Amino acid sequence: MEGINEKFTITVEEKGLVILGGDGSRIQFTAVEALMLLDILKDEEGKLKEMAQDASPISMWIEP
Repeated sequence: MEGINEKFTITVEEKGLVILGGDGSRIQFTAVEALMLLDILKDEEGKLKEMAQDASPISMWIEP
């Protein structure tokens, strides 16, 4: 079985949100931009969950 590779790391810093890619890439958001992104993701949560389930090789999901 293959190990899990880290694809990205998300950290909250003094000036906002930083997403670091495993390849060294970096995306930085101000606090306002991060909150706007959070709002968009909340609105799309249902669609994203559906897409994740469709893409998953696991045939069964356990909802929290």
